[in-house]
Amino acid sequence: MQAQQSELHRTEAQLGSGKRINKPSDDPTGAAKVLDLNSTIAVIDQFSRNVAGAESSLAFEENVIASVNNSLQRVRELAIQGNNATNSDLDRQTIAQEIYQKLDELTSLANTRDARGEYIFGGFSVDSPPFADISGSIVYQGDQGQRFVQIGEGTQTAVGDSGESVFSRVSSGDGTIEVAASSGNSGDAIVGAYGHSSKYQPDNYTITFNQAAITDPIAYVIIDGVGATISSGTYNEGESIAFTGVHLRMSGIPADGDVVNVDPSRNRSIFDAVKGIADALDRPTQDPAASARRHNELAQGLSNLDQGLDHLGSIRAGIGSRLNNIESVHSINQDLKLQLEIVVSQTQDLDYAEAISRFNLQLTSLQAAQQAFIKTSGLTLFQYL
Repeated sequence: MQAQQSELHRTEAQLGSGKRINKPSDDPTGAAKVLDLNSTIAVIDQFSRNVAGAESSLAFEENVIASVNNSLQRVRELAIQGNNATNSDLDRQTIAQEIYQKLDELTSLANTRDARGEYIFGGFSVDSPPFADISGSIVYQGDQGQRFVQIGEGTQTAVGDSGESVFSRVSSGDGTIEVAASSGNSGDAIVGAYGHSSKYQPDNYTITFNQAAITDPIAYVIIDGVGATISSGTYNEGESIAFTGVHLRMSGIPADGDVVNVDPSRNRSIFDAVKGIADALDRPTQDPAASARRHNELAQGLSNLDQGLDHLGSIRAGIGSRLNNIESVHSINQDLKLQLEIVVSQTQDLDYAEAISRFNLQLTSLQAAQQAFIKTSGLTLFQYL
């Protein structure tokens, strides 16, 4: 009778909890299986929390970069507006002041902090501003660290980018070469369109213009980084100068000794490009040589700015790719969790129809045993005397 009561109480507990296994002794093998499955489900739940945090961080970074992109677009518009020859020095200086304000805005965006108060572009250095104005230049003071979180079994994703990779690793010129007239030129020649072909051989080339007498044609000689002469010829305004896969055109007349440098592209910061544009517009134009210098610096700044915009586009595309990967991995995680929960349910959950039938049978058996006990316990010898 006590054994039947114990089984009845066990069935009552199952009906009350809705679970077939309420303690390991109910089904040792099944209990061990459920514990293992629940442990895996808990890990997946942690992955889901990591996914939410990663998506939030990346979305926030993408919004900041979008704001940087908008500021750079405005700087580009101002640079084109300021490069108009009809502007006075005062007009250009007014435009320059707005660009300086945009530079401050860009620096502020680069020093953005998230909801936890951490600088998002500082790498692992999240407690101090990653960018600072040092002697008029915006300098990166963070590190190259990139934080990762695990979003799936064996799958991690970066939840940020260092400020150097976003703002400082921007190729100059056209991304392969940069062409710049020397700031000391005294002629009014302006560098126009330039480019390169598959025959380009990276080196530091110098184009030097010479004119012995005012009546002589303007000649040029091109030397490479070790001083060897690569090419030479006569300068004609608007005609292409071509050598070792490089081609460029110039307008205006270079003075004797003027120099144009053709170098491989190098990394420049977005801040340097913006400041260079503002400085060029802020400087008074005193003569044709100063005007040519301004045009050359603005053209160079615009090329660098376009490279910066392309670079930010690549960064945003990378963020979008990471977000898509996060979504895909999260979907896989949720599908796996659903399958595990089904197995847990099949292993642990109670079959109510079977349990109710068993309960009624156990209750009937217990009542019969109790009745039999009452009758047998009441029998004594005195009843027969």
